[in-house]
Amino acid sequence: MPLRRGILAVVAVLASCAALAPAAGAKVRCSGDPSNVQQLDLTVAGQPAWGLYAVPANAPRGLVVFFHGYSHTAHSWAAHVARTAQQEGVIAVAMDYRGQVDLPPEPGSTLPRSRGWQVSEGAEDSIAAAQLFDRTCTLPTIVAYGVSMGGNASGLAVASRATRANGAPLFDQWFDIEGAVNVIEIYSAARTLAASGNALAANATADIEREMGGTLEERPEAYTTRTVVRRADDIKASGIKGVTIVHGVDDGLVPNSQSREMQSRLRTLGIPTDVITAGTRGPTSESGTTLSGSLVPGFDSPFAGHADETSTTHIVGKTGFERLSAYLREGETPQCRDYVVDGTTQTMTPVPGTGAC
Repeated sequence: MPLRRGILAVVAVLASCAALAPAAGAKVRCSGDPSNVQQLDLTVAGQPAWGLYAVPANAPRGLVVFFHGYSHTAHSWAAHVARTAQQEGVIAVAMDYRGQVDLPPEPGSTLPRSRGWQVSEGAEDSIAAAQLFDRTCTLPTIVAYGVSMGGNASGLAVASRATRANGAPLFDQWFDIEGAVNVIEIYSAARTLAASGNALAANATADIEREMGGTLEERPEAYTTRTVVRRADDIKASGIKGVTIVHGVDDGLVPNSQSREMQSRLRTLGIPTDVITAGTRGPTSESGTTLSGSLVPGFDSPFAGHADETSTTHIVGKTGFERLSAYLREGETPQCRDYVVDGTTQTMTPVPGTGAC
């Protein structure tokens, strides 16, 4: 999500895996030049879909599937895709979402933006891409990595119980970075804010309603099935091995409490889940979108807030990429621990009393 005021998010429900098969003619490489970000074209559920991907120089150590947030497109992840392929030695892919409306960049920006709450389609597209690479390449691990609205999409992709060609779970690890995993709460907040005249909240409300097929009162089941925190049983049944959650305090777009709710449900089911809370951002992290900043215009909060997903320096996004690297390079997996990241001291400290899965 961009650094703007408002409450944003989105989630999605998935079609059957049979409908997600990419076109027979879709071809990908498993290694090559990591700096060469290529377009991936698929047919998903009878419709054209596309994304961006990069491959490592040598045989891939795995696959990372990135899920973008609200108002973004796959282009927001082009630099992340190339860097991840080069530094981590994995294939990296980020799908654009079928049905979203891609728009020209805003003044002063070079990245396209979008309208739409198409995370259902985005999750389906991402599953199709992952299954294509699984059939084509030898992949020791496959990671779902979602940011903000992408936390909803990636969570529901995991909850779909999609599988590899050999019947094993498609995703091994889920990284939920400042994820909007409770769409009912997000929609209710956006609708309330929209009533005050906030244009961004009004757009988000309309986009969620288009995805759900109506309002919460008209389509309660659609909202419930797309609320990730209510899909914990499906996430458990998917065979996921671990979940890493990163969220900043004073988040003005996606409340930190959503990550705590997700943590509680996952750990109750015995899923190893680490939670990293970013506190003060420190001098090396730009400011995020904070609740205090939206309530007090001009206030520059010292706390992390909500990171822009294009950033590599905001403490929330930076921590997420660092934990991804620790998993891919060192094999570090969640141990049911809580951590606090302090941008001022540049430390990540475990919270006493946590660590028993």
